[in-house]
Amino acid sequence: MVRKYLNYIVFGAIVFAVIAIAVFHSRHVRSLIDAMSSSDPRAQEQAALELVQGEQFIDTVTGEPVATRVKATACLELVANDASIKKGPEKDAPDYRANAINQALALLKDLDKPVRDRAVLTLQHAGAGSSGNVTALVAGLKDGDNYVRKGTVAALSDSANGIGPRQDIAAGIDVARSIVDLMKKEATARGPGGDVFASPRFNQGASQKRCADLLLAQLEDKDGGVRQGAADALGKMGYVPAVERLKVAMHTDPDAQVKRVAIGALALIADRSCENALVEAVEDTSADNEARAQAATGLGKLGSPRAIETLIKILDDDDLKLRSTAVAALAQAARPVPGGAINTPVLAALISTLQGKSDDARREAALALQSLSAPQANSALIGVLKDTVHDSDARAASALALGFPGNSGAVDPLVEALHDSDGDVNTAARDALTAIGPPAIDKLIAVIQTDGAEAYYATQALENQGAAALPALKRVADGANRVAQHWAAVALGSLSSSGVQSARPLLVQLAKSTDDDVQYVANEQLHRLGMQ
Repeated sequence: MVRKYLNYIVFGAIVFAVIAIAVFHSRHVRSLIDAMSSSDPRAQEQAALELVQGEQFIDTVTGEPVATRVKATACLELVANDASIKKGPEKDAPDYRANAINQALALLKDLDKPVRDRAVLTLQHAGAGSSGNVTALVAGLKDGDNYVRKGTVAALSDSANGIGPRQDIAAGIDVARSIVDLMKKEATARGPGGDVFASPRFNQGASQKRCADLLLAQLEDKDGGVRQGAADALGKMGYVPAVERLKVAMHTDPDAQVKRVAIGALALIADRSCENALVEAVEDTSADNEARAQAATGLGKLGSPRAIETLIKILDDDDLKLRSTAVAALAQAARPVPGGAINTPVLAALISTLQGKSDDARREAALALQSLSAPQANSALIGVLKDTVHDSDARAASALALGFPGNSGAVDPLVEALHDSDGDVNTAARDALTAIGPPAIDKLIAVIQTDGAEAYYATQALENQGAAALPALKRVADGANRVAQHWAAVALGSLSSSGVQSARPLLVQLAKSTDDDVQYVANEQLHRLGMQ
């Protein structure tokens, strides 16, 4: 009989033992979490170290409150900076200090920003605590997670707290070389590595030259991908002494991708010594459009007479990407400092292009002028707008280039363009009048007194003025022109729906009009607004 129940007794004992072990483990893990949340640094470090050693750190803190995870992240810093924690002499012995850095990198994926921010701080304070720590830290540059890459870059290069290009030969610590070595091995680390080297923490004084020398050496590597990464990083650094080496790569490297990246690097550096090479790259119609476009961007940064001449020439290039890039480059060259003075020679070149023979170039020049808000170009732009012989795209682009705040000199021709038979031109004129603002309001009010298609566009332009149009619309509501009141009711309805509360009383006023059409339109607007 006893034997019959012996198996049940043994099984029950095993189950009880398993439960007891699980309960003990759970309580022990809880005690470790509590220790990391305490104010005792020794207890904090020991608790974190035990979890790191058991490869349980992330699993343990996941699901804990944000404050607890932040404290746990701070405890990793204690472990990573404790020089008394030695790596064993045996092969593949674990490096628990470096493992603590790995855990901090993993916490950069945390859903809560306070935890990620504390992880970055941990990496900044402990990422260069040993050679193993540095190796673990820079590995974050190759991680597939954007937060991990960004956090690693911040830990290394933040202007206030970043580790920078720290070097301690005795301790085997060399941050810059560790990054370069990783860039050689891992393609995904090359872009972020270049970002680190381009930061002010690395890219100045003696450290700039040392980092650049390490990258220049990689331009000779047999792997084309390594050469690409080095060229890209040198470009991001804006390292002028690398120009001649990059020119050589542009002309002689057997890898077409390396040639393209070298051109892009020269464009980023944009020193006068790059001019010939960038012009050559832009004019090389056999090159891929990406390389030509990058070179055009570099010429825009240079803004030299030859650079501008080259950019103007490619405004009617067959390649759309190149033309678009030339437009942006010319806009940058025309006003290198946002809000600053316009570069007169560039503006003159754009105006000359407006008056030239090519409709494609004319259109692109007008597009470049759209970001400049240059009243000096009014006359030439108005000339294009009015000349119906020109391509409608060029005319529409010219209209938009006239539309900038306060450009009262363009109001009359733009109002006239509201009558244009080309839909692109009249809608561009509407948008330009909207952008000009209050100086256009009275002329728009005059247009809505007519009953043509232009009144519709003028009404839309008035709607887009917002509250600034209300005084003029009130004058219309108080007046006797029924056509104007019809369109004013439409504009007031739109203004009311966009939140301009003071437009509603005027709409109610028009709803009481003795004119059936005005009354109907106003009531329809009120109904749409839910006021009837």
